[in-house]
Amino acid sequence: MRITDITIKNFRAFYGEHHFPLDKDGKNLMLFGENGSGKSSFFTALKTFFEAAKDSVPMTALENIFIPSSQKGTAAIKLSIKENSNSSSKTEVELTVSNNKIEGAEAILIATANKVKGFFDYKSLLKTHLIDEEDVNLFDLFVQNIFVDQETRFHSWTLGALWENIVYNTFKLKQGVHVRSETEEYLEYFNNGIKEKLDAIIQDTNIFLNYFGYNISIKLDFSGVTYHGRRDLKDKNICLTVNFHENHLPKHQHFLNEARLSALAISLYLATIKSNPAEGALKVLVLDDLLIGLDMSNRLPLLNIIKDHFEEDYQIFMTTYDKIWYELVQNFFGASKWKYMEVYSKRLQDNGVEIPILKQQVDYIEKAQYYLDQKDYKAAAVYIRTMFEKLIKEICEKQHLLLEYKSKNKDVKSEKIWDSIVQQTNINEHLVDKIRVHRGVVMNPFSHYDIEKPEYKKELEDTIKAIKELKSKIGSIKKTVKISTLKNQIKHLESKLEEKENTIKSLRENVKTTTP
Repeated sequence: MRITDITIKNFRAFYGEHHFPLDKDGKNLMLFGENGSGKSSFFTALKTFFEAAKDSVPMTALENIFIPSSQKGTAAIKLSIKENSNSSSKTEVELTVSNNKIEGAEAILIATANKVKGFFDYKSLLKTHLIDEEDVNLFDLFVQNIFVDQETRFHSWTLGALWENIVYNTFKLKQGVHVRSETEEYLEYFNNGIKEKLDAIIQDTNIFLNYFGYNISIKLDFSGVTYHGRRDLKDKNICLTVNFHENHLPKHQHFLNEARLSALAISLYLATIKSNPAEGALKVLVLDDLLIGLDMSNRLPLLNIIKDHFEEDYQIFMTTYDKIWYELVQNFFGASKWKYMEVYSKRLQDNGVEIPILKQQVDYIEKAQYYLDQKDYKAAAVYIRTMFEKLIKEICEKQHLLLEYKSKNKDVKSEKIWDSIVQQTNINEHLVDKIRVHRGVVMNPFSHYDIEKPEYKKELEDTIKAIKELKSKIGSIKKTVKISTLKNQIKHLESKLEEKENTIKSLRENVKTTTP
């Protein structure tokens, strides 16, 4: 089940109506936005929407303050949801000022998704590292935030509901046999549920920490809450203990550097999300500016964790103000399962109000086709050549192909990269022939001086088709050893050997003639 479209109207920074189309298969979304552009408003809109399945939300207070009086009360957030990409029907759920709580059949769907707690702020975990204690106690954080809506196999109530009833009972003035028995029964369900959840979280946290390569592992020690009468609940402790190179690390928050602490917090945060696997439900993971405090060495491990453990089952929404990170995510995940959008602020001329402007990331092929339709052949040629170079670099990187060494990447010519692909992969020979023709005409920048001749349009159309074909087959191109390549290498080595033998022969002749 996936979200296929998000509409935000007159909500916080979003003045007017804005669409975030995610295609029929409900792609993941990477959203780039500078500070103040509306990126945080997008995160808040999603968070507000999912919380509305549980309680009424203050849509009036969250309405854009600059809209004219005639539009007051029009703030809205609407999501379109499909069972799968082949489904002909979709469910549209809208949250408005007048209907500020999601009810009916849709409420169960949204409320179940909200239980995953994909909106939990990992920076709350970072704050726990500021505590000057031997062990960090995460009890309140887990019980009041992470586990509050999670269910266990021990009771039909959520852990939050169980805890609420336990606390309520301990405040009763009369602590009779019935109250004590009921409280102890609730505590047994609660303690068993917490222990089971923590076991899964410890396992996943340590799996995720291995991606970062810091030799850190964790334990979450919980002996169980005990009841001793009115207002007397003891052992409310979930203590985080950290091992470094298999040695216990007292006060780890003072020993580990910021990069390791961030890796620890993120690993623990993602593990808590996996602790509530809602089968068959809409599962959303929203990562808002996850890079605060995260250095470059931690970024690729994080992407690998997302790819290996979340991309398949969760619909992921990431926001960032970091352009380098935005581009890194594009190169890492590609476009088959992801959409990339940018949001900027624009000042309205009449009253100076700044509103978000949404810009979708357009494929270079689409840009080439656009300029071809506009008869700007030179621009079309530039974009299709750029797309070709992007694709061949992607193939080369993914298949770990051998290239001629250069101290600077930019010095590696595209023809060398293409030759490596032809020689070292199973790429279709007919496609190679097509691209060989077009590389000499359209994808050669030196041919663009003669770009206005009439027959050039047909060559551009054929080139775009060829590059589309290359893009569609990029997943099937694999590194291999071709007989023709081996023969060429043998021939090259034989030529070198013959050259060396001639050199040796020449040197021997010189020795003979110069010997006294």
